[in-house]
Amino acid sequence: MTGLQTRRMAFTLIVTCLMLSPLALILVDTSTPRIVNVPHVTAELTINHPPDMTFENGTRGKKIVWNATDPEPKNFTVTRNGQVYDSGDWNGTPIVVDLDHLYAENLTYSLPVSFTFVCTVFNMQNESVSDEVVVTVIADESPPIIQQPENITYEEGSFGHYIRWNITEANPDSYNVTRESNDPTCNFTVIEGGKWDGSNITINVDGLNATYWYLYTLFVNDTFGRNATSAVNVTVVEDLTPPQVDSPADVAYEFGSKGHKISWKVYDSNPKNYTIVVTYSYINKTYGNVTESSVPLQNITQSDWKLTNPEGDTITVVIDNLYLGNYTYNITLFDDYGRHSSDALNVTVYEDLRPPIVNATPDFTYEEGYSGYLVNWTVEESNPKYFELSRDGVGIENGTWHDRDHFELNADGLSVGTHIFNLTLVDFFNQTTKSIVSVTVTPDAHLPTVSQVAALQAFHSATENNLSVQAYVWDLNGISSVKVEWYVGEEAPSSANMTPVSEGLYMGDLGAFGVGTTVYYRVVATDNSSVHNVHTTEWTPVVITAMSREPTPMLLWVPILIVGVLSLVVIMSLYFRTRTR
Repeated sequence: MTGLQTRRMAFTLIVTCLMLSPLALILVDTSTPRIVNVPHVTAELTINHPPDMTFENGTRGKKIVWNATDPEPKNFTVTRNGQVYDSGDWNGTPIVVDLDHLYAENLTYSLPVSFTFVCTVFNMQNESVSDEVVVTVIADESPPIIQQPENITYEEGSFGHYIRWNITEANPDSYNVTRESNDPTCNFTVIEGGKWDGSNITINVDGLNATYWYLYTLFVNDTFGRNATSAVNVTVVEDLTPPQVDSPADVAYEFGSKGHKISWKVYDSNPKNYTIVVTYSYINKTYGNVTESSVPLQNITQSDWKLTNPEGDTITVVIDNLYLGNYTYNITLFDDYGRHSSDALNVTVYEDLRPPIVNATPDFTYEEGYSGYLVNWTVEESNPKYFELSRDGVGIENGTWHDRDHFELNADGLSVGTHIFNLTLVDFFNQTTKSIVSVTVTPDAHLPTVSQVAALQAFHSATENNLSVQAYVWDLNGISSVKVEWYVGEEAPSSANMTPVSEGLYMGDLGAFGVGTTVYYRVVATDNSSVHNVHTTEWTPVVITAMSREPTPMLLWVPILIVGVLSLVVIMSLYFRTRTR
């Protein structure tokens, strides 16, 4: 009987709690975050398949490179014959296995031998993908492989001649290079030899005598005693060719201009000397600024002519600063055998008939307050003399203009309107060029920026709060004034200047207001431009609220408690009626 009563009481308590649950829901915060099941998307995890490899024992530089991709890479492992060889974090970069480690770990002592490398990559979802590469190392049973060079023929005295042997061998040991000839002074010579590391071999064959044959033989040997040879014939012929010289085009330039030269490309196997002879058919020593001119009419003789480049050198003569006239430059080159070659070209220096040539910045317009504007002039003139820079008729700079090809003026900070920049250039022959650039500055068309406007309340008394307003204000042309305006009810608006407290931040004090009062406020900002643009924000209401926390009104709880008690009475009544049956 006691157990039955206990069960009935427990049932009554459970039902009561369920009926009172609205109250519990009100008193307890039920805003538990909702868990959303996001469907899993399979990652795009892929890996390539490098080809299987077979190579001779001792071959160096072989590598396996796996390129795997996934949006969220995690880590990787590489096994060799089932044992972990390498592992670590993976960030999506290629995974490389250097196969030289097979020799470092002495794993090729028995041949042939195969190794199975398996690379496995994982992503953040612990998904994985693998690839297998089989590497087979076989015994070195091949002799060294030599790529046969071509035979060489050159003219006696020339230089820059080489024999280059390209060789492939996994296990190099030694080499030597010999030379045989019918030249009695060097009929058999060991050029070089010794330990060989497998690299290619290059031999210089300059300085040999004409009319003889020479045979260069390379012998290479590997560590297993297998060898290979290669022979190259070198034939040296007599120098029967005169010096070579090209023929540059004739030169013509304006009197006074700079940067002119003659360049001859020359070559000979056995160079000896050369001369450059300058003549003229007409010359005017009174034309132009003769103090800056000189005529290099003296002949040039190079008695010890040597080449520094096997393909030939360049002989250059500067021909600036010549008088007005017509000139001829004649070069003659001689070799050791008395053969010679010549070339002649004409140089014409003509009158300066052009005024200065100017390339100026196009006319432009910018808005008041913006910056970074320049007026540029690029100038070309052979005989500069005088310049003057002015803005709106007022001189800014002037003076002698010499070897100067660029002028520049800052156009920032100008007043609203059109401004005229003028560059006047005069050359030595009084030819004048005027270059005018028009810069127009338009009024500031943008209102000041007013942002982050906020009303701040501070405790004043139990019934009043102090109210202030803050705002960030900025303008290209600076700020003239910032005011805050406010009103309550139907009264006329009041205003006060806002004070800058930091870069761009302004504060304004509105005074104390009673709790519950609605205050309307706005910010009025005026910039410092020529038109004094004004930005006025919208009226914004703020309600003065008590700074102390008030208790929850009892009237809120009374209906809830009444509902709970009535629910309990109904449940208990139903329960005891059921019990009597």
